Amino acid sequence: MARRRTVTTTNRLLAVLDEAAAATRATDALRDAGFPAQAVTVLRGDEDADRIDSLGKVGGRMARARRLLSFAMTDQMVDLAVYEAALRDGRTVVAVHARAAGDKERARQVLASEGAHFMNFFGRFATEDIARWRGRELPIPPYLRR
Repeated sequence: MARRRTVTTTNRLLAVLDEAAAATRATDALRDAGFPAQAVTVLRGDEDADRIDSLGKVGGRMARARRLLSFAMTDQMVDLAVYEAALRDGRTVVAVHARAAGDKERARQVLASEGAHFMNFFGRFATEDIARWRGRELPIPPYLRR
């Protein structure tokens, strides 16, 4: 069985949508707002959570080493654990490739209009918190909580 690629986060706005119907509406609205299909990634379920592999459990020793280095260099890597937990909790994560500041804001508005929360923009060198988590807490290990 071929492995699925790891989720790319660079220059992407990631957001959690609690309802599958809201995620569908959001992807339609993103298309209507001018984002091409290849700019929008919809993640659902355990298989896509494994693609995030925030702790390197799925990818083996090299993935664990890479994640450990990432955690040591940036505190925003914890956000990936939240996205992974959201997927395992039955929610949907939408990632929008937004290279320009205008694209990021346009994607944020569209996603927010459909009830998206826990939005973060992962730039090349920095991560920006856009919207906080809403709703009941996810089952993530205490050492990953901020």
